[in-house]
Amino acid sequence: MYASIEVDSAHWKNRGDDTMIDSRKIGAYISKLRKEKDLTQVELADKLNISHQAISKWERGESLPDITTIPVIAHVFDVSIDLLMNAGVDKMDHSKQLGKIVQHLSEDKPEEVAHLINSGSAQVNELVDIAPIIKSSQLSKVSKKMNTNVWDVDSIVHLAPFLQTEALDELVIEAAKKAIDCKLIQRIAPFVSAHTLNTIADQLLNKSTEPMELLDLAPFLEEEYLNDMLLKVSTGKITWRFITEMAPFVSDTALSALVLQEMKNPLNEEKILPLAPFLEEETIDQLILIAGGRGSWTFIQKMVPFIGEETLNTLVDKAVDGDIELKELSELAPFLEEEAIERLLARIDPNRLSPEFLAKLAPFMGESSLGNMVKQLLKTK
Repeated sequence: MYASIEVDSAHWKNRGDDTMIDSRKIGAYISKLRKEKDLTQVELADKLNISHQAISKWERGESLPDITTIPVIAHVFDVSIDLLMNAGVDKMDHSKQLGKIVQHLSEDKPEEVAHLINSGSAQVNELVDIAPIIKSSQLSKVSKKMNTNVWDVDSIVHLAPFLQTEALDELVIEAAKKAIDCKLIQRIAPFVSAHTLNTIADQLLNKSTEPMELLDLAPFLEEEYLNDMLLKVSTGKITWRFITEMAPFVSDTALSALVLQEMKNPLNEEKILPLAPFLEEETIDQLILIAGGRGSWTFIQKMVPFIGEETLNTLVDKAVDGDIELKELSELAPFLEEEAIERLLARIDPNRLSPEFLAKLAPFMGESSLGNMVKQLLKTK
């Protein structure tokens, strides 16, 4: 029994190519031919050994006959396959090989189709036109036998959803040997294997320490690959700027491990700062404790919008104990909870309080805290 192929007409309309097959026009043409033969849908269905529902769907443009059915339909109506596929229009400006391509495919002769294209008798775009009605396995066999010089970017993009992954991988790898077109690869990335995408990414990384083209592929690369890539920053194979650009696509765990390792070197503090929006709060808190231990207060001040409440409270406690200067703590005032400020004023030695310090705290204090502050000022007098 012959089958039908459901057609996504919207996909093909987006090609902007008026030579493509049109399921609605072909369906209308089949309907016209059937009526000229004075056949009912049921009678035509019997001749084709299919259901009359399939005929109805063809004529409404909801589906197309499969590749093996088309030559039979052409024979029943005594028209050429080309004329049938072009919905009755004799396109003089279009290649006359479409019928041969369909015939060869219906006979499962993919090598003959490849020969037509390799010899220049047929064009790749004719294969693209009928891709929706070709089995993926058949289309892949054809592509593997086609010469690399007959392919163009547009054809690869439009055939990508219909090719088997292995066949598409071969096309992409071959194309990448000449030049890596990341815009092309981005468009077909959902259909390419992870292994091939990793191979392309490796080529880009080997060429530059800041392969910004890789950002186009990042959403499609495996997380494990991206995580391993972070390790290259310590050897200078990629830059911190590039890591920052890639941060949204890297796992929190891998990014945290990287910054905690690199934070051991004080010279890396400025490099880590741009990564703050992508770090987990727990990681940021650990970075703050490391920075506080070596007096890197500038780093802490720049990181303060991302510091958790618990760590801020720890810094307040350190200020009370004298491990942190009050001048430094005052820079964090906009981010301190009122309760933390009250605890600071209640516990700290009044003699350490200066008018300048209290003035910086005042805008962020409630009435109760302000009252305590006045009391502390009176004590100092």
